[in-house]
Amino acid sequence: MHVSRVLRSIVAVASVGAVLVASPSWSATPAAKAVLKPTVHAHASRSADSGPAVHHDTSPPLRELWQKSRQLRRAPHVTSPSKGPHPSLTKAPGPDRVVQNHDGNRGRIRSGVSFEGIREGGGVPPDPNASVGSRQVVEITNFELAVYSKSGATLLGPLTTQTLFSGFGGPCETAQSDFLGDPEVRWDSLAHRWIINQFASDDGTTTNRLCVGVSRTADATGEYYRYDFGYQNLPDHPKFAVWPDAYYVIATANAAGTLFEACAWDRHRMLRGADADQQCYTVPASTIPLGSDLDGTTPPPRGEPNLLINLGPTDDSLQYWRFHVDWTHQARTTLTGPKELKVAPYIRACESTDPTQCVPQAGTAQKLDSLSYSPMYRFAYRNFGDHQSLVFNHAVDARGGVGVRWYELRLQHGRPVVHQQSTYAPGPTYRWMGSVAQDKVGDIALGYSQSSSQTHPSIRITGRLAHDPRNLMTFHETTVWTGAGSQTGSNRWGDYTSMAIDPVDNCTFWYTNQYQPADGTGNWNTRIASFRLSDCQTRRQRGYRHR
Repeated sequence: MHVSRVLRSIVAVASVGAVLVASPSWSATPAAKAVLKPTVHAHASRSADSGPAVHHDTSPPLRELWQKSRQLRRAPHVTSPSKGPHPSLTKAPGPDRVVQNHDGNRGRIRSGVSFEGIREGGGVPPDPNASVGSRQVVEITNFELAVYSKSGATLLGPLTTQTLFSGFGGPCETAQSDFLGDPEVRWDSLAHRWIINQFASDDGTTTNRLCVGVSRTADATGEYYRYDFGYQNLPDHPKFAVWPDAYYVIATANAAGTLFEACAWDRHRMLRGADADQQCYTVPASTIPLGSDLDGTTPPPRGEPNLLINLGPTDDSLQYWRFHVDWTHQARTTLTGPKELKVAPYIRACESTDPTQCVPQAGTAQKLDSLSYSPMYRFAYRNFGDHQSLVFNHAVDARGGVGVRWYELRLQHGRPVVHQQSTYAPGPTYRWMGSVAQDKVGDIALGYSQSSSQTHPSIRITGRLAHDPRNLMTFHETTVWTGAGSQTGSNRWGDYTSMAIDPVDNCTFWYTNQYQPADGTGNWNTRIASFRLSDCQTRRQRGYRHR
């Protein structure tokens, strides 16, 4: 969030495939761990951060912590612009051949519930994301957390994210706002629990933590099992994923932004509040990979590794790793990769100028960061029984603007293949900061920010049905909310938005993003909206099959 935006100007590195077999588990204290050198290694390696959580406990109900603390909203903290431009990787041959330059013909998407989320929490970027449980919606930003009913009523908050760690001790409770952030919230659809994660540090260099809360029940306002895991380097920009054998997180592992750390947390022990280990590996890459993140209640086949995805060393490829964790015999844990997956060539957004000063806005010369050097959260996984499917996106140049390149990958014998891919760019405007997911029959919804020199940043969505022709978003682009202002004074629009699936019907999408109600810095609002692309319940009953 605040500490290391210099990491956005990431130096590309070439990495080679490797197979790593983990060493046996050990239980050294954080002080005894060896310091990682900020150098680029040719292969992934076991990290000294592996070992037990520094501390864990069980919290009082979050609603009681909120009533006791009633912490004031923090004063705005404005981050400095990214240090760019981002150095180019090896360019791919030829232009983008999979641009969708026309809108879909299915008509606009009808919204279900739409309501205001957290607003004006102070500073930029807000990094809004949300998840949906059996009865509640939980939204989190860099600054605050709130719990809503599915009709949009506020059940709890907004409260500062640190409220969850009141009485816990260490930087999770005491870190200042400059060294706290990049939170994410996820619903564990197999266990019916909430998981909240964010980084915290005393000063960004010495005592570094990832702070994790796992709810004891399906009620997000109740008690949490709290954990903090220690790191030698600041785990900035962490990306979190739910998988049956572990909770996976990938974050930065050195100040140069050339080395990242992939960690598995012992999910089964954390779900009951027991002592829990993490197994971590350092991974050389061009930017932070995403871990496959489970949607639905059908788990992957037993023993299926968590798949890590990243943009490739050339702009016609992706990279992937397979992370299989073994908690009984940690020496059997393996991290294999990277392997390369060829895709249609693309040009990263504003690569020829500056991707960190890329997206124009109406009424201001301030341009926004496209984050085109990074895959966008989430790497959503779903097991349909007859196939396993994963979707994600990133921002690319698109005929006078910026478009969203999205992919559906499918696993064949455990290896990903490209099932479909396209750059959504109907018309010369700028679309970025996307998030994508699938419902239980394979319909795909894509949400993103949109802006141009004539329009303020707005929230839009599109989608496709599973049986539609491949490589096309077939629904007409639909505006969820039109911004009334532009962001001035900072290029940091955000690190992610979020598309989530309602676990009750596995048909309803919930999208969360930000907008400006007026020109300014730190005066953002967020919006949460639900919608369906089809009556997927009926189609399931009719024996619907995917293309």
